[in-house]
Amino acid sequence: MRVYTTGVFDILHRGHLNILTQAAALGELTVGIMSDQGVEETKGARPILTLEERDAQIRSLPFVAEVIHYTDVDQRPNYAALRPDIVVQGDDWLFSADRTPALNFLRDNGIRLVLLPRTQGISTTEIRKRVERSRRRDEHFLRDRLRMVPIEELKRYEAHDEAKVERLLAKIRADRTFFNPISVVREMIVIDGANRLEALRRLGAKAAPCVVYDYSEVDLLGNVHFVNNGTVTRLSEFAREVGEPIEFPRRSPDDIRAAAASGKLIPNGETFHRVPQSVIRLPIPLASLMSGELFDLTAYLENSISSGQIRFYASGVYVCDEWHGVNGSSSSHPA
Repeated sequence: MRVYTTGVFDILHRGHLNILTQAAALGELTVGIMSDQGVEETKGARPILTLEERDAQIRSLPFVAEVIHYTDVDQRPNYAALRPDIVVQGDDWLFSADRTPALNFLRDNGIRLVLLPRTQGISTTEIRKRVERSRRRDEHFLRDRLRMVPIEELKRYEAHDEAKVERLLAKIRADRTFFNPISVVREMIVIDGANRLEALRRLGAKAAPCVVYDYSEVDLLGNVHFVNNGTVTRLSEFAREVGEPIEFPRRSPDDIRAAAASGKLIPNGETFHRVPQSVIRLPIPLASLMSGELFDLTAYLENSISSGQIRFYASGVYVCDEWHGVNGSSSSHPA
């Protein structure tokens, strides 16, 4: 069987390899790589790696039999020249352009089309964003984005998970401390922290520490849950993709805004908001959140920043458990 697949293959990653290895399992694999000019014409910018560099990467894979180059997105001349038995593409290929001429050619020439699922959570664009975020090692983000928000101003789009809320309530009551800020967008819609918000509401908190984002900065994905031996985990920066995947529909920021405005809640965990930077384990006394006076988060941040009690990870996470604790002491762990 002769198999043909195409792509840009800029910054070779796991998603590319998943497609290529599955395609190679079907027969002798030829890979078409789009030229630098073709990428610029279709995407508006040249790839990071040159055609020669991308070619060398693909040729180094032992399961690739042949590599060709193309500029025009119309693959019919290549189909006619190569005469493959099977054409393999990612399942988003059908919707990325008008594929009617290509589909008609494949049908008329008895060429089988195989669409493989796109690997969730990884793309060249996403890797580029990771690189950009990894350069930031300052505290401006904390000063600009962390703020105390009255509970009554926070809007929901997502239902809470009752079991998780009960566990959170027990932990917060035992620790008498609230640790993880809630992620919101400028419209004060809670995009990560529905369970934390519900727990704070039940505890009688009047305000919550929040990290504020613009929707233009956030990747909004349809989540994927993985079921492994009865245990369910969600796609996230920290989750391992092990088990049987369950995919949920992709929603847009406008869908989330409409849900929050109408009061119609989306089931907990069906969406995944991947934010550019995040703040975790920021200890604030529960009593301060329940007080009539708004907790002075600005002074708290300035004191913590000046004390050097911040750890920043290249993944874009500020871990704040080394900051001065609620009893005035601070951790001695190395930064």
